[in-house]
Amino acid sequence: MTFSWSNPNPQSHQQLPEPKRISTPAGERLSVILESGKHGAAYRAREAHRASVRKSGLNPVLADVPRESMEEESGNVSYSHSVWNDGEKKLDALRNHEQIKKRGGLRRVAIIVGIILLCIIALAVGLAVGLAVGLKKSGSSSSDSEQAAAPTSSSSPSATSDLPSNFPVGSYSLPTFLDTVQTNCTPIASTWTCYPYTTYYTDRQTSLATFDFKISGSSDAYKISSISSQFGISFNNADLPLLDKGKDTERYRFQISTTKTVSNISDANVISGDQKAECKYYNTNLQAVLYTKMKKEWPDTSNGDPSSNATNPEWPFAVRVEQAVGGGDNVPFCSAPSGQQIGLAAQDAGQLCSCLYRNWHTPS
Repeated sequence: MTFSWSNPNPQSHQQLPEPKRISTPAGERLSVILESGKHGAAYRAREAHRASVRKSGLNPVLADVPRESMEEESGNVSYSHSVWNDGEKKLDALRNHEQIKKRGGLRRVAIIVGIILLCIIALAVGLAVGLAVGLKKSGSSSSDSEQAAAPTSSSSPSATSDLPSNFPVGSYSLPTFLDTVQTNCTPIASTWTCYPYTTYYTDRQTSLATFDFKISGSSDAYKISSISSQFGISFNNADLPLLDKGKDTERYRFQISTTKTVSNISDANVISGDQKAECKYYNTNLQAVLYTKMKKEWPDTSNGDPSSNATNPEWPFAVRVEQAVGGGDNVPFCSAPSGQQIGLAAQDAGQLCSCLYRNWHTPS
């Protein structure tokens, strides 16, 4: 038995619905791509190329031409885009820029940039070197005030070959001249005096003042004492450290606080009649600097200076001795022979009385 199936009503056959297009933006782009891949100019170009290859008898593999090249020939837009394209376009634009062409191109720009970098580096190096030099100079300066008042380089160092083996131990005379006198710490100048009461610049013959000191002890522990009362001051076993060892300014230095006494004051502004007043300056600073290499220059008898008449071997180098005190209450403390205090107006603490002695000259 044969059965056959037929549609009794062909017109009643229902047509299948067409596929719906994707209405989203992504779907629309996908549709464009699909259609472009099937019916676009690039597609037609590839098919034509394959056909010509087949007719020519070449290897079919050669029929497949890179899609990008075919699309470029067809002028179609491709999504297989190289990330280097933008950079190359910008570099070409920079090369072809009219201003750069006029000014020498990229080479000139590179030269200018290099010069700017060199200037920056040179400035940084210069600042670093200047800072290092500044720090070195600051570190090399001495903190001692005596160095500023030291003999200058015109005073050449003395020979040291004749010094005793135990130098500086021993007793020494220090012939000096009275250089300057200040009397600002007291309201009455006659109450402060400096032996021999005449400065070198007034009369060099009568400006001589000789100090006698004794040095004892051993290296790094020297002591110094006055041999006798020195112009109203005496002291015993003061420390004598060595400063600037090995340099041209090498020196021994001592500093003590003591009392200076000025006697036989007959000034009528201080005491009346035939009485003699006495003034004491407590906390007077006595300091001395004894150089070990700087040459002494005084006294020079061939130049009209007086003979030192030293009672001990002379210190062979430059020396500087100073007494100084600042103003204030009871500076000075003056009294009559009866012991009664004589009141004087106090001066400011910054006002000094001083006596400065040395055996070298300051160059003109």
